[in-house]
Amino acid sequence: MQDKKILDLSKELISREIKLCKTLRTMISRELEAIVLDGNMDELFNILEKKDEVLSELQLLADGWRDVLSSPTVNNFAPLGLRTRLLELYPDDTELPELIQESRDIADSILKAEDNAISELERYKSDLRSQMASRVQGRNAAASYARMGGSII
Repeated sequence: MQDKKILDLSKELISREIKLCKTLRTMISRELEAIVLDGNMDELFNILEKKDEVLSELQLLADGWRDVLSSPTVNNFAPLGLRTRLLELYPDDTELPELIQESRDIADSILKAEDNAISELERYKSDLRSQMASRVQGRNAAASYARMGGSII
């Protein structure tokens, strides 16, 4: 019975993790849209704030694994990794391998998307710096022209 409880709890935790990660993945896509398509920094900051909330929920979820880890059935997982140990403990369960694979896939997707978002933000920041430098240079040229007696208007 204890094994069934651990299996069910593990599946529930992985399913919740997948759901939160999908939400996080969507937010990263929205983050990219805000940066690349819109150049909307207010929207970007709003998304980043919501993203922090999802990351906090994922941290709380990670804390939920304590019950699984404290189980005598699972506690000897160190050399293998928890998910590999779960697969070994429940080889007949058909749902668990699918959940674990989906969890791994979404985690990989998040890492790639986050790297892409960071690159795009760096590119946007670089472009913004260039625009600012150009404007400052333009203002300085206009001020010099005005000082020499020219009219800007």
